[in-house]
Amino acid sequence: MASGQKTASGASAGTKQTKSLNAKPDEFLRLKPPEVPQMLDNVLLVFTKSIPQDAYPQCEIDATKMKFDKNASESAKRAFLLEFVRERLEMVARQEYGLWLNGRLPFITPRELLVWRLRQYVEYIWAFQLPENDDLSVIFNTTKLRAAGVASDFLARFRKALLFPIALRRLYLILRGQDPVYTMLDKVYEQNKAYGTTFLVPSRRYQEDANALIDEFRLREDVPLKDAQLINKTDNVLWIHKHVLDIVKDDDIYQELLGIYIIPQKAGYEG
Repeated sequence: MASGQKTASGASAGTKQTKSLNAKPDEFLRLKPPEVPQMLDNVLLVFTKSIPQDAYPQCEIDATKMKFDKNASESAKRAFLLEFVRERLEMVARQEYGLWLNGRLPFITPRELLVWRLRQYVEYIWAFQLPENDDLSVIFNTTKLRAAGVASDFLARFRKALLFPIALRRLYLILRGQDPVYTMLDKVYEQNKAYGTTFLVPSRRYQEDANALIDEFRLREDVPLKDAQLINKTDNVLWIHKHVLDIVKDDDIYQELLGIYIIPQKAGYEG
């Protein structure tokens, strides 16, 4: 066959005929984009349940500028908090994927990612209130045992840096009788042959925070101090020794602790 002579198929000799890759813009831009699944109401309810009541007045929906109405009906309050949580979860999701695409959350293990997400949830939704392990297991679709491990990781890494400064201020408000939601229950209550006072607290985890505060008091005052005890886990009733309440009134110690445990000014830590 002469050089350059075409075959019966029309292709030049020595040239392979290729198939189209179907990569023209008008072929793939018409594809239906992936659908973003709706957040299940039961998951949103788990998030709303862990928002502390004293944080309700600060809840605001950015898109509509609507604020929490304490005088609304219970159903209206629940609907508002569900929408608030939905917006915040979408914000956290955008932050996560933005950091990932920009290479700022690279090569981390699934467990580390869970801890990172928990950090964002605690900052942006729960106002530094760590939820219970049962709630974490629902949110992360995992077992209670694994959820307990995630919570332990979070506590070990961030309690002193983030959670305790917030709990410290709330504890002072509660123990000084200045909190409108979490109030004194029994002015005099005997517990293990010692006298103290009982208070309603946001969660059972405040027992650990109260004892951390008492340890700080022990470094500064040479008086016998009993540990705080949770005497009713269902209603979150915390017993505080009377000597602890005496030190709580000391403004000098209060100001010193505020200077040590400072609330981070920049939220959204990425590490």
